[in-house]
Amino acid sequence: MKNNILQFFKSYRFTKGLLISTAAFSAITFCYFFLNMVIGAGMAFGVLLASTSDIPGRKKHHIYGVLIAILLAVVSFVCIQFTLTNLYLLFPTLIILVFFNSYISVYGFRASLIAFSGLLAISLSFAKPQSGIDILYNVLYIIGGGLWYLLFSSLFESMRTKQYSDELLTECIQLTAEYLNTRVASLSSKDRESALNRQLSLQNEINEKHETLRSMLLHKRQRSGSMKYQRQQLLIFIELVDILEFAVANAVNYKKFDKSSALFQETTLQIASSMQAVTNRLSDFSEYIMTHKRIPEDNELNTQLRSSLNAIEQFKSQIDIKEKREEVLLLRNLYDYTERQLQKVITLERIINNNLINEITILKRADRNKFITSQDYSFKVFRENLTLKSPIFKHSLRLVVTVLIGYGIGTVFSLQNTYWILLTVMVIMRPGYVLTKERSRQRMIGTLIGGAIALGVVLITNQLLVYIIITFIAMTLAFTFIQQNYKASAVFITLTIIFVYAMLSPNAFEIIQYRMVDTLIGAGLASITNLLLWPAWESQQISELILEAAQTNRRYLHQVNVMYHNKSTDKLPYKISRKNAFIAIGNLHAGFQRMTQEPKSKQQNLNSLYEIVVTQNTLLSATASLGTYIQIHPTTDASAYFDTFMTSIDNELAHCEAILSRTKPKLKETPDLKEAKAYLHHVFDQLSTQRNLEIDTGQEINTELREHMKEVRIISEQLEWLYSLSKNLHTAVKMYQ
Repeated sequence: MKNNILQFFKSYRFTKGLLISTAAFSAITFCYFFLNMVIGAGMAFGVLLASTSDIPGRKKHHIYGVLIAILLAVVSFVCIQFTLTNLYLLFPTLIILVFFNSYISVYGFRASLIAFSGLLAISLSFAKPQSGIDILYNVLYIIGGGLWYLLFSSLFESMRTKQYSDELLTECIQLTAEYLNTRVASLSSKDRESALNRQLSLQNEINEKHETLRSMLLHKRQRSGSMKYQRQQLLIFIELVDILEFAVANAVNYKKFDKSSALFQETTLQIASSMQAVTNRLSDFSEYIMTHKRIPEDNELNTQLRSSLNAIEQFKSQIDIKEKREEVLLLRNLYDYTERQLQKVITLERIINNNLINEITILKRADRNKFITSQDYSFKVFRENLTLKSPIFKHSLRLVVTVLIGYGIGTVFSLQNTYWILLTVMVIMRPGYVLTKERSRQRMIGTLIGGAIALGVVLITNQLLVYIIITFIAMTLAFTFIQQNYKASAVFITLTIIFVYAMLSPNAFEIIQYRMVDTLIGAGLASITNLLLWPAWESQQISELILEAAQTNRRYLHQVNVMYHNKSTDKLPYKISRKNAFIAIGNLHAGFQRMTQEPKSKQQNLNSLYEIVVTQNTLLSATASLGTYIQIHPTTDASAYFDTFMTSIDNELAHCEAILSRTKPKLKETPDLKEAKAYLHHVFDQLSTQRNLEIDTGQEINTELREHMKEVRIISEQLEWLYSLSKNLHTAVKMYQ
């Protein structure tokens, strides 16, 4: 518990929240003592608007993002102030500003945060109408506050970026350990479907962390060369990627496990207990990343691994190896997997302890850029999304209508703080139905809790100093939790707003009442309009996610084929295709999960879709398994029969792509698949016969024969499995379409 609290206060999220609140309060304090309180509040407004786009990344993007956010906020503020007294001008201006600010989210996550600065400025412009020279003064205050925050933020950039990457690595280690745990637990689990869903969710979360870390660490390396700490972070990341791929590549065949003998299951679970110990060791590492302490040694893992090897030998002594050779190979493969993961964990431990045992080969700039998903900022993106097929376009239209309705309700019923309704709408509404519904629920709950806490404080005391302290703490925690836990953030946002107004107004009870009513109106409007106006259902875009997953899986399999043929040391194309395949299957599963939370009437062919998701993920596992085996074992030359299987698998995936894209498939000619299957089985039978003769004469198996037998058995099984999965996927896609 103590370590968790310590990690929280050292985390990037807390640092950013503290940075924003400190900048705002320092701006207010400076202006309060040297100028006046109005300027201080205006500069704090600028700090707030500049801070929303401040996320770690390239320094250039960070500076440009904050400056553009300030520019959008100023333009939005000025336009609203000049038209506020004339409804005929206000409504067109409001429509254009809300639509444009929302629509620029097509340019990615940072752009969506920049857009929020503009939307925030629009809603807060209604709080205190200005006129004449006061508008210019407030523009200068906003610019001053924004530049003050940019300066404040830039001074701490290196520290915050380092903390953010540390935090991401910590979360990545925890998620990876949990993923490995779920795989081990699935062996004895009775509800494997739930376990599989959890694995897919974790895999998606890990992929997102990997993508962010990949961008941060490679960009940092481009700027700063090979500083020791940055090299250490990059090494940790590389090991975590390998651990995940190796775990995905070693999927358990649960049907075979359930049908196997009790002795085999017992031995398997004993090896799994060693894997559990390795996983627990990995999980322990997360607390040392943030605290930078040295990891103590643990020699028990090697002892447990030796026990697993002894269990395999004991199993062999109790069976007829000639009849149960396949089970022995499966156990040996599971042991090899556990041993390799242990070596990865030991390597990770040495890296964290600064005992760097290897160097990173510095990739060329062009190669580094291939791993980074760059954002396209061209006008083409803007133009292509001007259609009702685009979720962002529909969201922008929906937001415009909801804002107009919210403003109309506030005006007609003469609500004191209409802009609170607009602010709630702009914060809650998202392109997707599920996220908007969830944020509405969390916002309502958070506001009610925050209002109740504020009411309790007001009843106890009316001391200004207490209100100032609560406001500072609440603002810090509001920005800390805004992306991690929106419900908690809503509680602290409510406390911040209430006590800021309580410092300026004697009637705090009235403020609490208005805040809660306006928030409930805004949240209700957001939920209703998101359901009725141009809703973006997952069923409308899930086919694209299925197609992307099939295409990336196909390219990944192609790179495995190339690697097996060429025995190439250049693994860059393989790694890039692997990254893309992992991300695509994560996106597909996330889309499926969102669909399950939509209204029943919108959940089209859910059972067929679930089969596609599971089959795609299993196909990814089988491809990773084949690729991993080829990478870490010496292999013979690929035969024509191997090519026959690979071509047949590729043709099945080509059929899937053609169905989803509504095009004609481009197929390759394939020889007889039955002949290829018979040949591979014949080779293994020959090797088995050779080994049986050696057993009869009391000979120990030599390494070359063992590796050859393992290669033939594993490669042939993986090929048959991949072909079966590709056919199943073809059938499932036909049924779904």
